[in-house]
This record gives sequence, structure tokens and C-alpha cells, in this order.
Amino acid sequence: MNAVEPVEEIRSFASFNIGVKHMKNFKLKTLKFPNHTDSHFDSPFIEKNGLLQLNPKFITPEFLTAWTFETHLYDEQVAIDHFVITFPSRTELENYAESFYPFGAKTVEGPDLFPLNFCAENINVPSDLWLHLMTLLMPAGGLVVLDAPHAPGDKTDRFQQARGLEAVHHVAIRVENVQKAAKIWQNKNFKPLSEHPLNSGSLTQWFLQNPAGQILELIERRPGNNATFDCKNIAGLRLSEVASQ
Repeated sequence: MNAVEPVEEIRSFASFNIGVKHMKNFKLKTLKFPNHTDSHFDSPFIEKNGLLQLNPKFITPEFLTAWTFETHLYDEQVAIDHFVITFPSRTELENYAESFYPFGAKTVEGPDLFPLNFCAENINVPSDLWLHLMTLLMPAGGLVVLDAPHAPGDKTDRFQQARGLEAVHHVAIRVENVQKAAKIWQNKNFKPLSEHPLNSGSLTQWFLQNPAGQILELIERRPGNNATFDCKNIAGLRLSEVASQ
């Protein structure tokens, strides 16, 4: 795949200004497969040597706002909770987001600097892990997370330099039980990045990684939880990622 294609796709959207919104509560739909599903799903993801890349044909607002967030990853049928698209700057991140509004997408987080402008409590996250963050809610109930470096040479910038803008930092799979789901992915050679899942009481999350370096997140939502993330959980996830390197 030509690595330039996704960048050109992303940069083609017009610029805009929107208000800041953080930690919104919203109704997440339950993602369930019908009894008889087609064996083929169009997907934003391309698997290449164990890593995930974005397919530029399927990161358009026309596709993502109509997508069911059901797909196959590593030969496993999954329901996607969210995935990350990375941008070289906050401006380009916002330009991309604007194109989704005519198709029914909503901003539920950001755009702003994580963690300073997202988490009221003092979250112990090194500045190297700070990033510009924005989350869009799609009509089907899935989330598209947009991020960008907050400073030259920070971790997000290094990720982009190493793997390109087409790389997928992580995909979160919505599951009913994180511990049980982890066993399935461990059999696919994805190893947990921390000894135990992170549990905020209403959200349980766990980062796993394969030998190629691709991260998958397992996320379990309790009934009534409509928050996109828990600050303590996400801080722990980012720190577990660093500890594994």
C-alpha cells in the first residue's frame, strides 16, 4: 500500500473551528452480530506483517458513518468499540472531523490536550505521553478517536515517524468479559501489557500486544456506563504501553 494515500485522504478536508467538549455521556448502542452474517466485512483495517494499517478507501465519512463497527481482525469476528487515527497536527485532526458532521457524527470529546484538559484529578502521565485528542461518535454507536502530537519528538510523533500516518496505534474490541476474551487473544499470541486489567468500577480495559508490536485493547462496559473513557484507566494503559518497550 502506498503510505502517502491515507495522508492525502486526511488532508483533503476543509478547516473549521468548534467548541471544546469533554467527557460527554452518551447512549452507546449494543453491538451484536445477526444470526447469519456475511463472511466478508469491508474494513478500515489492513493487516500487514502482524500490524494494522488504515485502508484509505474506508476512512471516509461516507463509509465510517454507515459502518456497523463489525469486522474481522486476525481471523476473529469482533465488534469494534473504538480505534485511533493519528494526524501530524491538531489543525489537520480538526479538519478531518468537520467532514463527518453532515453525516450524523457527533463530537463527544475534545478537541483538547490530554490529560490536562480532560481529567480534573491529578493523573500521573509523563508529558511525553500527552497528546491532542478528539473523539467522534458514529451513528452505529462506534467511536473514532483522533490524536496528534502535542510537541515535536513526543511519543505520538515518534510513533508517526516510525510507522507512518497510516498506522493504527490500537483498536479497542468491545467484549462482555475482558478476562475471557483475553484468553482468546493470548492464543493468537497477543500478550497482556499489564498483570491485570484496569478496572474503574464501570469500565474494564486491557492492552495486549503481539510480537510485531500491534496493540489491541479489550474493553468491557458496565450497564449504565456511557463515558468514553476513565482517566485512571487510560493513564494506566498508556503507562503499561511504555513499560513494555
